Amino acid sequence: MTTSPWQPLSDREAGLPVDQTVHEGVPEHLEPGLRSWIKELVVPESLVHRVVAALRLNSGAHAFGNDRLPSSARDLSRVPADLLLDVVDCLLYLDVGEVAHHEYLVKHPNTTSPLAVIFAKPAKFVNPVDTLDALLADSASAYQVREEDDVSHAGLERVVEATVADSAVTAMQQAESSGREDASVYLRSSWAKAYALRPDASGAYIDAVRAVEAVAIPLYASADPRPTLGAVIRELNDNGKAYSMVILDNKAVPAKVDTVLSLMKLLWHGHRDRHPGGQTSAPITLEAAQAAVHIAVLLVQLLSTTAVTSSPQP
Repeated sequence: MTTSPWQPLSDREAGLPVDQTVHEGVPEHLEPGLRSWIKELVVPESLVHRVVAALRLNSGAHAFGNDRLPSSARDLSRVPADLLLDVVDCLLYLDVGEVAHHEYLVKHPNTTSPLAVIFAKPAKFVNPVDTLDALLADSASAYQVREEDDVSHAGLERVVEATVADSAVTAMQQAESSGREDASVYLRSSWAKAYALRPDASGAYIDAVRAVEAVAIPLYASADPRPTLGAVIRELNDNGKAYSMVILDNKAVPAKVDTVLSLMKLLWHGHRDRHPGGQTSAPITLEAAQAAVHIAVLLVQLLSTTAVTSSPQP
């Protein structure tokens, strides 16, 4: 895919700015492409049945016609518009790219043979996942394909501004390189839950806290019998003078760790569903969860480097 959006020739000649509109849901200009993408999938009937089962589809409520449930990709492409993204997300979760590739190899068993490449010239396999990602980008959809990793399955995720997403990747990499693989895993999980098609706000928040704990506890609360982010906060509160930042303050001396401490407190105290039933307990909103993820990204990145040192201030 290109890194910058395409602009119509008429707009370019008129000197108009690039349209940066992001479209939620299934806009009219995306719907035919999504239906066509589903319809053209080469997948077995068993995979279609798994989608039907996972989404709890039924012939009466979802109007497939002929009073029967989908048994082919063509049938599945007829779901109501408000279910299209759920179907696509589920297909990605079920590794539709790998399934389609397997079906291709079944139909073209000799594609790996050098002679077949020369004489038979079978049609080249086109990964439907790549096609889908390009379609979503061309449509300026609010969603893109999330590839499967060690933490989460493939699926759809919200598009996040590139520099913001890159900073999260950098934080994960720095955590791994500093020997804090757990922090990277929790941070990746938190991001996936916060930006999924059907986000898990509570799960995203708790994984954000865990990501920070995984990198901060070994540094500041390793001797605590019940180490938590709260124990880290107490250590920095009680012994703040023993730590400093690599950034200099307005007196040209290493800055105090107050800013890091404030971010930790914000993350810790904002976890309002940690103890249900309390007077200040409250559900975690998606906005709060996404904010927590980005706070965790910053803290993990800082604590995985030498941004905070244990050298006393002069």
